[in-house]
Amino acid sequence: MSLKTFLSKLTARRRAPTLERAEEAIAEGRRADAAAMLRVLAEGGLAPAQLRLGQLYERGEGVLQNFVEAVRWLRAAAEQGAEPAMARLGEIYLTGLAAPDTATPAALQRIEERPREDRPAAASLLRRLYPEGLSVAQNPEQAAHWNTRAAEAGTAAAQARLGHQYACGLGVARDLDAAERWFAAAAAQDHIAGQLGLGMLYAGAYGARHDHARAQEWLERCAGRGNSTAQLCMGLLLLFGEGIPCDAVRAAELLTQAAKAGHPAAMFHVGELYRRGRGVVQSATEAESWLRRAASRGYLKAWVLLVRLFRSGPDADLNTAAVLCRHAAELGDGEAQYLLGQFYLAGEGLPRDVGAALAWYTQAAQLGNAAACLKLGILHATGEQLEQDYRSAARWYAQAGALGDPAGTYNLAFLHFRGLGVGQDTARGLELLEQAADAGHVPAAWALYRLHTDGEYVPADAALAHRWLRTAMLQGDVPAMVLLGGSMLQHSTDDADHAQAAELLRRAAAQGNLDAQYNLGVCLRRGLGLAQDDAEAERCYAAAASQGHTSAQLALGSLRAQRATTEADWLEVAHWYRLAAEAGHPAAILSLAQLHEGGRGVPADHKAALALYRQALAAGQTDAAAAVRRIEAELAKSEIAA
Repeated sequence: MSLKTFLSKLTARRRAPTLERAEEAIAEGRRADAAAMLRVLAEGGLAPAQLRLGQLYERGEGVLQNFVEAVRWLRAAAEQGAEPAMARLGEIYLTGLAAPDTATPAALQRIEERPREDRPAAASLLRRLYPEGLSVAQNPEQAAHWNTRAAEAGTAAAQARLGHQYACGLGVARDLDAAERWFAAAAAQDHIAGQLGLGMLYAGAYGARHDHARAQEWLERCAGRGNSTAQLCMGLLLLFGEGIPCDAVRAAELLTQAAKAGHPAAMFHVGELYRRGRGVVQSATEAESWLRRAASRGYLKAWVLLVRLFRSGPDADLNTAAVLCRHAAELGDGEAQYLLGQFYLAGEGLPRDVGAALAWYTQAAQLGNAAACLKLGILHATGEQLEQDYRSAARWYAQAGALGDPAGTYNLAFLHFRGLGVGQDTARGLELLEQAADAGHVPAAWALYRLHTDGEYVPADAALAHRWLRTAMLQGDVPAMVLLGGSMLQHSTDDADHAQAAELLRRAAAQGNLDAQYNLGVCLRRGLGLAQDDAEAERCYAAAASQGHTSAQLALGSLRAQRATTEADWLEVAHWYRLAAEAGHPAAILSLAQLHEGGRGVPADHKAALALYRQALAAGQTDAAAAVRRIEAELAKSEIAA
């Protein structure tokens, strides 16, 4: 060291410390000197020095890193109104600060050690140096206090944090109006956390509020700025949101951006998109790659999805699926524990072991997995895998229902009807069925329809039966649409009812229901609820007939018979009559007999016609009786003449 440098440092030490000189020292890399000057100033009550000293302690610059000391000096500055100190305290107390990375586990243990009574001198030196420890515990109430002060002073980050606290009820009473107000204040300052908070609030992430159009507006802003959480939320909104157009391709793009930024949840959803081929070209390889990335970052549900990936498809690998499932189950995932129970029960990828299956089902049930509760109820009720125990079945069914699975409530209802494991109680059974049906369980709605139709357990009531059939229909059940639509056509002469029936049949037909396709053809053929249209009727008949619907085959043959003029036309008619007749349709047998008698589309053959007429008569087609007598008489005359 030169004499000039030595004298310069000596002079600097003798000069009175000031904030400016401390900042100069920091800029020159002399952080220890700066810390010494700041300490003098901070102990003298200078708020900016207290703030700066707290920052040095937090970063470990010029002093030993000590979060507790950092908070002490930040608080001193904050109590004098230093806005950055208030804001930082609000942030620290909201999340807490773990011990610095520089502290080894052994050092942390020694700090926690208490001196032994027989060896008081052995008290840890580290404990004496850090009597308050090295970490700062999370304290939502303190976070709310300091975030409020900083937010009211206009700090955007504190406003966003305070909005989050109000939205979640952290350290304050939950208040979504206050959350919206503070998020909006931060967003107005173009703070991305405020904009993200508004987007998530409107998306329903905090519950209660759902305004997906407004959510889209704010999330798109944040996503455009590269925020991976916003990209994730916006992607999910485009996949599952209400009131905005679904866009799986755009969702896949956003989720992939978030995944590449390292967001585990986004990796999981990208894997799921590739698994299903939604918004991307389906690829098991890509699905596995993204799901493994998510799993390696601790995203448990990714393990479960990997299990499903390896368990399904033409190249299923049950052994790998079982290994992955066990890993996730042992990490404590309830769904994985349930699936592992399924593996053991079915002997898929593992030796069949009912005891192990029950153990994993029970663990999953204890974690609140409704499917596991339902499975345990079924196993105890059926007695197929273990001793039948209706009392235990009732308990597990009730737990499944309480966890939100209406199938448990549905099954429990029938135990009450029959007095199995519980007291026989028809009223309670009916109440449980109604609960399950109102919760969207279609089999429960159908059960109520049948109970009120058949009069089993309860008096028959057509109005109530219709109500529950309508409930099943409103829940999207296709058979209920068909039955309700057919009933309205059969029992009503009102045009409005016919139009509603035709609409129900149209919806069911669009989902491939053959009865609906046939009955929609009837509506079009007769002009019931729709404009009469033979061409459309024929298309509906053909769709069902080609898949084996015998009434549609007969109707299609009859429709084409009305305009048949050539032998080729009659061959087509005979084809459809024959298919329906061979399947046992009585009217089709009669129609095919008439073709044989007249020699249209088939060779004229009175003996074949007679056999078919007799078959039709035996099947209840009384119109065939006259034809049988006529042909029998004709054949008798022929034999006499011969």
